Amino acid sequence: MDAPAAGRSKKWLLGVGGAAIVGVVAIGAALALVTGGDNSPEGQVKAAIGDYTDALRSGNLADLRTSTCGELHDFYQSITAEQFDNVHRLSTDHGSIPVVSSVDAVRITDDTALAQATVSTTGDPAKQTARTFDLQRTDGEWKVCDPAGTP
Repeated sequence: MDAPAAGRSKKWLLGVGGAAIVGVVAIGAALALVTGGDNSPEGQVKAAIGDYTDALRSGNLADLRTSTCGELHDFYQSITAEQFDNVHRLSTDHGSIPVVSSVDAVRITDDTALAQATVSTTGDPAKQTARTFDLQRTDGEWKVCDPAGTP
């Protein structure tokens, strides 16, 4: 490879690396907006939704297994790591990973909660829709049981 081609390759890699850093910072800022550092019951529900969607975005099967309940939890328990990697890769390629820009309302009844959120996808961040998350408090922690209607 000649020197100019090697220089272009390094610039391209630096550009991709810079874009990745900007993406991580944006995700962190969105998560801070969603949770707001609030330790109230509503803040804990918002944090649980943030943990769940962060695990979806990063493809962290272990975190999905610990942040979910009900049929959703059963699904993540039954899927192999290889199967999940394939599903996550396809979801990433299709831009269908959900991104929560805000949790707009939380209703808690005993150990269950419903949260209304504004959600888009990685593939179409401008198209925001309202989605409902169904959560349950298990062993003192909120877990997402059904991200009803999540794109």
